[in-house]
Amino acid sequence: MFTRRCFILGGLAVVGHSRQAPVEDADFSQWQSFGAGAWTAEGGEIVGRFDKNKPIPGYLFTREVFTDFRLSVLFRISSGGRSSIYVREPRRKWTVEGDTRPGSGPDGGYEVLVSYQDPDNPTGTINNIQKSKKSVGAEEKWTQMDISCRGSEIRITVAGQLVNRFTQLRVQPGVIGFEVPGTGQQDFTVRFRDIRITSLPSTSISNTGGYAGLRGAFGV
Repeated sequence: MFTRRCFILGGLAVVGHSRQAPVEDADFSQWQSFGAGAWTAEGGEIVGRFDKNKPIPGYLFTREVFTDFRLSVLFRISSGGRSSIYVREPRRKWTVEGDTRPGSGPDGGYEVLVSYQDPDNPTGTINNIQKSKKSVGAEEKWTQMDISCRGSEIRITVAGQLVNRFTQLRVQPGVIGFEVPGTGQQDFTVRFRDIRITSLPSTSISNTGGYAGLRGAFGV
């Protein structure tokens, strides 16, 4: 058995349904930020901005942890941009470099690349672990990504095509999150919308899932 929880970006947690959160009521308690990236919500989208004059990465993580789940999200990268999606990233004291950087270290989580800048590591690559089979999607275009983690397996599809499957994942609860990188040749934006996190049945760890919807603008 497993339960399903719905939560609204804006800190308004409800069970079984979502409701609109007025901008003035939003406290965004369901999310936590780290680093220097600038995050806003615009018309139902999470928007991260990279400023080449402030070359420090920024992250936005769920406060809730997930172990076995499916993440479904639409992303859009502006020209010259890149990002990452983090899964099974344990809560810990993060830094912006070294083994305590998100997605790094022997006990860290996993970083799934969202980028069309490096043909050797296309979107869907699990950073430093396994490359995507092919490049699917493009800059300046909304593209669907689905990431399923169940036990030791992760499957990544982009625009409906399976681009990566890895079967030696550590089974550990962790947050899910997004990155604005700390390097780039130009300013750029990364956008995410229609974010849905759904629990999958687990025989070892009971976890909850939810829907992360966007209602209004925010700053973190």
